[in-house]
Amino acid sequence: MGENDRMRSYILVALGGAIGASMRWGVGESIGRSPGEFPYATLLVNVAGCVLIGLAARTMVRGSQRWTFAVTGLLGGLTTYSTFTAETRDLLDTGHAGLALVYVGLSIVAGLAATEIARGDWTRR
Repeated sequence: MGENDRMRSYILVALGGAIGASMRWGVGESIGRSPGEFPYATLLVNVAGCVLIGLAARTMVRGSQRWTFAVTGLLGGLTTYSTFTAETRDLLDTGHAGLALVYVGLSIVAGLAATEIARGDWTRR
């Protein structure tokens, strides 16, 4: 990869990341959440991100400029494992261990299912 291609990739990731992070912030602001409440916004953006990554895996070439912008940048900024873990810890700290377990399980199962369905792999087995 040449220097110009590398710089173009940095710009694509930065631009996509800024858009994705802004989208995640907007969803969080519109749904809202108080400590101890179920983190619907993070679950929504993470599952939506899984659907979109599944569609990208079916329609884009990994490593292409489209992939770099859309998956690495935009979806990397939209989805968030760090917020997922912080919100799980918050649920545990506020005495909602059962809700934390539901959140973790639902996030993993829904995320995997969304990606597989969007990729279309489940129909080929």
